[in-house]
Amino acid sequence: MAKKYDIDVLVQRFKEGDKIALARLITLIENEPEKAAEIFKNFQESNHDSYIIGITGSPGVGKSTLTKSITKLLLEKDKKIGIISVDPTSPFTGGAFLGDRVRMTEVSLHPNVFIRSLASRGYRGGISRAVLDITLLYEAFGMDYIIIETVGVGQSEFEIYNLAYTVIVVMVPGYGDAIQMQKAGIIEIGDIYDVNKKDLGGEDIAAQIDMMLDDSSESQSGWRPPIAMTNSITGEGVEELVEYIYDHKEHVELSDILQERKKNRFAYKIRELLYYRIDRILQSLINQDQIEELSSSIIRDGKFRIYDEVHDIFSNVKFEMKKEK
Repeated sequence: MAKKYDIDVLVQRFKEGDKIALARLITLIENEPEKAAEIFKNFQESNHDSYIIGITGSPGVGKSTLTKSITKLLLEKDKKIGIISVDPTSPFTGGAFLGDRVRMTEVSLHPNVFIRSLASRGYRGGISRAVLDITLLYEAFGMDYIIIETVGVGQSEFEIYNLAYTVIVVMVPGYGDAIQMQKAGIIEIGDIYDVNKKDLGGEDIAAQIDMMLDDSSESQSGWRPPIAMTNSITGEGVEELVEYIYDHKEHVELSDILQERKKNRFAYKIRELLYYRIDRILQSLINQDQIEELSSSIIRDGKFRIYDEVHDIFSNVKFEMKKEK
């Protein structure tokens, strides 16, 4: 556990551009979330704004390789880039599989790039709680672009919409993604759609997306999501995709959309902080041994008693919370 002076030293080194200090502050925030407030008190005067790009899609569509290809093109503009890759959590260790970072080795050594892989840790939607704070650290570090790559399952596609200013939804031919995204409502969150692995075809899925965009209600933002066709391994089509990113960035900056998305981002952060604190209170008040005992009795005496038992537990929690006041 880091002491107060340790944080002061790390913050000073961070302000001098030390990536190791950045990495250690991230580790502190991820493992000891209660230290975030102490850390961020040191950055009250920072007013640097990074542009946040979210990349989401089903597992196996090539998000990491695409992120690497996009990063290489942004580096040609002499930009500083912070990447957050939310990996699935290992069911055995609770840590990230870290496969994405391996695939981005080529850009990870560049002095203008910093990559952090995080475990989703079973967090709802697949977005690690620490992601919200890491974007703030990246901004204070002076990153021009922040790229958040999600695990692409569950609600993460919708949660990334609350964090990013440009959302790229990635698909590949043959996955049936276009049909699935229509069912899930994902067609409504993408600012750009990318059909990756275009060497496997892709014209059909691009046409399906185009038709769904025609059928969807007209966007009030005045932006019709473009559809890119890429091969992230060879780099084919990635330049066009990056041009779409620039176009969308200009569009949101010249309208009220960027401010609205920034507001969404911080409203989301406020909610998550409140959920985290409430969860901590509940964990301190709920007797885990009692839950284990009740679980055994439900199996023994009848599974339909579960709602009555939960009601009794919650009534006791509310009573304890009143005493806490």
